[in-house]
Amino acid sequence: MIPGLVLLLALAAERVVLLEDVVRVPASGWRAVDLALQQRPAIIECRFAVASGRSGVRVALVRREDVGRFREGQPHRVLLSTAFEHSGGFRYAPGLGDYSLVLDNRMEGRGPAEVRLQVTLLFGSGAETTVRELSAGRRVTVIVVSLAVFAVIVWYTTRRLGRAVRAG
Repeated sequence: MIPGLVLLLALAAERVVLLEDVVRVPASGWRAVDLALQQRPAIIECRFAVASGRSGVRVALVRREDVGRFREGQPHRVLLSTAFEHSGGFRYAPGLGDYSLVLDNRMEGRGPAEVRLQVTLLFGSGAETTVRELSAGRRVTVIVVSLAVFAVIVWYTTRRLGRAVRAG
């Protein structure tokens, strides 16, 4: 039993908080936060919430060399991006390299936004899976559609059982 516990502990994922800070993003602007994965692969787990300001922000993960292209308005590759939201997050396993998180406030741009940003690196057995959360709007859509399908099934079943009871 003890060797099994030791094996489980060895396979357990190690979490390292890389950044936990409030980042100020100017009105109609953006801000980049650099990340480096140089020694071993990890999942980047990012959580954000607008602490002050009325604008929603978009958080995008890009390679560091694409930040210059983004700045110049040239074609660039976005590895992962959220929608413009007041809070959200994602998990992504990009591999070794230099990356940047781009906090984008250009869509609504009503004013500056102060964004609580937490970036965690997940090493170990949990680093093989990539999980992405749905945006709040999509979650609501999934719930509404699921409830509607359930209601149709209940209605149909009740109708069929009612006929069977009246006939029997």
